[in-house]
Amino acid sequence: MPIYSEADEMTEMTPVVDADRIFAINNKVRWVGLVTAKGEVVLNQMRPGVQSYSPSELDAEFLRLGPLTLLGVEERYSQYMQGVMEIVVYYGLTVSVYARLGSQVIAISIEDDRNALSEVRAWLKIGRSEFL
Repeated sequence: MPIYSEADEMTEMTPVVDADRIFAINNKVRWVGLVTAKGEVVLNQMRPGVQSYSPSELDAEFLRLGPLTLLGVEERYSQYMQGVMEIVVYYGLTVSVYARLGSQVIAISIEDDRNALSEVRAWLKIGRSEFL
């Protein structure tokens, strides 16, 4: 099953995946964001019914620069280590995962839960393969 419908006309600003599909991975997924390679926010969505720990404006501001910067720095060394699959950042309350997904970068925030993190990482591995 493709991440997006092939009937959809994809543009740079079309999300490569919808938030509901990410929220369905595990009920511990709190937030999902997508950004283009130019730093344009495509998606910035909190799971319905979940209260954000940070203001939405701050999430969008971070999304424009944070994941691209983190991935860009790590990708400088990727030629020596067979690429960067994803970056995982542990905060006090949550875990965030950043990865390239086609032409966009996805950011996923989950509760600090090992099983949820494993499921998100497994989904990303499958999701990335759909873009190869």
